[in-house]
Order: sequence, then structure tokens, then C-alpha cells
Amino acid sequence: MATAVGKVAAKKLLGKQMSKYSSKQVAGDKDPYFAYVENPRTGKLKKVKKQVPDYIPEHDALILAKVRKQAYRYDMALFNVAGVRFGWSSAIGLIPWIGDCADVGMAINVYRLCNKVNCKLDSKTKRKMQMWILADGLIGLVPIVGDFCDAAIKCNTQNLRLLELRLDEMYMPEDMKRARGMKVNGEKEKGGRTQQQYQPATVYEDFSDEDQERRAVEEPPPEYRPRKEDSTRQRKPKKSNPYVRY
Repeated sequence: MATAVGKVAAKKLLGKQMSKYSSKQVAGDKDPYFAYVENPRTGKLKKVKKQVPDYIPEHDALILAKVRKQAYRYDMALFNVAGVRFGWSSAIGLIPWIGDCADVGMAINVYRLCNKVNCKLDSKTKRKMQMWILADGLIGLVPIVGDFCDAAIKCNTQNLRLLELRLDEMYMPEDMKRARGMKVNGEKEKGGRTQQQYQPATVYEDFSDEDQERRAVEEPPPEYRPRKEDSTRQRKPKKSNPYVRY
């Protein structure tokens, strides 16, 4: 029950943001909001939403949703230059010194939020996140070119991916891990295509699914819908004329 509640809360948190940016293209396989998956009916790629899976507990599901929201806002929410997406972190970083400090401050806030998960980040994951923040700060010191490279590496999105991998490691059921070629209880990681076609801590949802859910809420069930005869006024029967033969 708690996991279901967590998924609903996380979906509600991200819903407005996904609708706001639904017109934007998918920014690679680490895009916090959207992904391209193959349509089994047509064989073509289709754009879908990335939702939090049921196996992640409520508290950590909400943390993941918040990190995704911040990562998208800081790294991808604004504009595109030469194929590189800019967010608020990259744009503010264009301001010398002050912007670079604000950029690093945003990255540290995302890192602190990641550390609030109940499963706890292991030391290896923490070191990797800290290295991304350090690289983000050093590269941003180089005027113009450094800011462009900063936007390309997307420190917050990289740390989001590390959080997703940690959540999968701690919460994903073992049978699902085996199906995806992941490491289970000391077993060797199989790798291969099955692991690459799934993104961590993610289930996919079609845009049409959301429309159907919204219509199901907006439209009452058949037994509560007014009948045609109820919605139209019944005509009064004409009075019979005694002088006319029928």
C-alpha cells in the first residue's frame, strides 16, 4: 500500500512539470522526464513519460521525483544551442564568478536531496556524485567554453542517474534484476541488450494513458450519466378534439 501511495504522490508531483515540457525533445537516455521506446506494433520509436516504479517505497519515491524535477529544471528546461540543452544552472553559470558559485550551490542542493533517501547512498556513489560536482565547478570557471561544456555534461542529471542505480540496487526484486541482466547477490552481471533497453528506477507511461485516466475521472460511469429522455423535455400530449374523428 505504501509503495502505491508513493507512486501516486510522485506522479502528482511530476505531472504538471511533464505537461509543461511535453513539447520538448527527449534529451538522451538520461532525460529525467521522457524517453524513446520502440512501439511493438509499428517498430518505430515513440516518446513516453518516465514514472517511478511501484517497488520503490513511498519516501524514496518522493525523493526521486523531487530530484528528477530539480535535475530537469537545472539542466534542460530552457533552450537548445547547437544540440546542447541549457537549464537554469547552465544559464546562471554564464554570469562570471557569481553565476559559477550559484551553479555549484544548485548541484550541492541536489546532492543533499539525494542523501535523504532511506536506503542511504553507499560511499562509492557519494564519491562519484562529489566528483561530478567538483568537475562542474572547475569547468564552469572557464569563460564561455567552460559554461558550454558545463551544460553538456549536466552534473545534476549525472547524479540523478547514480541515485536511480542505487534505488534499483536496493529495492528492485531479484527476479526483475535477473530478467534485466543485473547483478543479484554476488552473481555476475550478465549485461547485454536486456540491461541496456531499460532505464533504472523507471517505468514507462504513454501520453495517451494519461488522457484515458483523465477522461475516466472526468466522465461519470454509465449508471450516473443522464439518459436522453431525462435531458430533454417531455412533450405534453395533445388534447383530443371531440369534433375531429380519429
